[in-house]
Amino acid sequence: MIPRSAFRFRNIVAALAMTLLAACSFAEDEDQVRVTVIEDGSTKINPVGTQLNVASATMRAAIAKGLVALDEEGRVVPALAARWIVSDDGLSYIFRLFDAKWDDGRQVTAERVARLLRERFSELRKSRLRDDVAVVDEVLSMTGRVIEIRLDAPHPNFLQLLAQPEMGLFRAGHGAGPMRLLSEGDDIKLGRFDEPSQEEQDEEENDDDRWVSLRSERAAAAIARYRAGAVQVVLNGKYHHLPLVDAADISSSDLRLDPVAGLFGLRFIRADGFWAVPDNREILAMAINRPALLTSFPGVSAWQSRLKIIPEALDVEGINSYPDWSSMTMQERITFARNHITRWKASEGSITPLTIALPDAAGADILFKRIQSDLRRVGLDAKKVGTNEKADVELMDEIAPYDSAQWFLKQFTCARTPVCLNDADSKIAEADAATNLQIKARLYAEIEKILVEHYNYIPIAVPIRWSIARTGQRGFAVNARGWHPLNTLVGIPIS
Repeated sequence: MIPRSAFRFRNIVAALAMTLLAACSFAEDEDQVRVTVIEDGSTKINPVGTQLNVASATMRAAIAKGLVALDEEGRVVPALAARWIVSDDGLSYIFRLFDAKWDDGRQVTAERVARLLRERFSELRKSRLRDDVAVVDEVLSMTGRVIEIRLDAPHPNFLQLLAQPEMGLFRAGHGAGPMRLLSEGDDIKLGRFDEPSQEEQDEEENDDDRWVSLRSERAAAAIARYRAGAVQVVLNGKYHHLPLVDAADISSSDLRLDPVAGLFGLRFIRADGFWAVPDNREILAMAINRPALLTSFPGVSAWQSRLKIIPEALDVEGINSYPDWSSMTMQERITFARNHITRWKASEGSITPLTIALPDAAGADILFKRIQSDLRRVGLDAKKVGTNEKADVELMDEIAPYDSAQWFLKQFTCARTPVCLNDADSKIAEADAATNLQIKARLYAEIEKILVEHYNYIPIAVPIRWSIARTGQRGFAVNARGWHPLNTLVGIPIS
């Protein structure tokens, strides 16, 4: 059932769509694409720095290549680097650069790229990639077009790390494509990298009219803009925006769901009273009816539930990290949980409702009501608070940047959350230092088992990331990284 707030959004979306339709609609042209990125926080687009929102990251990837990049299908492809080799021990990556230039016409050299990479790795130690860049030992310039990156320990997904948008390089504010900034404003206009500058365009005719305009705004405005024909692609939709898509009657064929991996569940950030005991936190995990919760959202019938931290595809044979109760029926879980709560209340007294920090959005209301209903069935209760208010748990909704057990486990270290285990942290450090990949994988699997039994994180599902684009949209494809580059939308190659 869609909450009353979603019906209010129907009117907002319809009114805004009519306004935009009159003012902003445009003829279809596959060489000219307008894109809007949904942001819940700041909608400012700034590709510089380390704390990039999705819109800023999308712009950075468009104008500042790294050594490698992600294409429209989420695959690692050459960017500044034409090719590379990896040593047998996984500790050395050697890259040969293309003959390329920065957008001010200066030559791209290995010496400058190596210097910029060293600076960038240092800057990113305060970013979402901080645990990953720590593995870099040194960056060396070997000749005019060859650089080497040496690691302290093997990182099997290091190329995926280098393909992240934060790894795009600027030299004194100048990138190396694949696109260049043409104009700024509410709509940022990006064109072909070797397209003439604005001054040059004033003097000569431009034969290549391929461009992308990029903007960032709230979900309701982005969806309305699409309905009005004012944009062709909407990016970065999340679970809590889904009722707006349904309210706006967006065609199911236009709603594109990325098959991403990541974390979607409740992470404890405070554990007092009843919730200080892992066995009691286990009751929360048992009580949630995941299939019923997920089917409460429109348009995502294939949404997959989760009972463990690491995706099954990364499991190590012989180690079962599923909770002990995973084979129980839902009714058996409810009965067990209800009896546990009855005994606790008889000996310890009443239990304070669980406070859950969630966004102020229709989809978050659906999620909360389902969880609250499930808890009430076993004798508990819950209270929804804002994301900036004091809470027991917060909703984690994050995409994994690469396919590694390491990323999943490091979200629950004591550096990330106050409800943690020092023993798990020590074992993670041991796994990071291991040079044998089989030993490393087995240690990560053992850590997952420890964390599953600690219940500082309650898995619910895989994350939802959706876009809106019409069937046949050039250069757009759903992918496991949830990444959609701008250059491919108008047929501009990365290199």
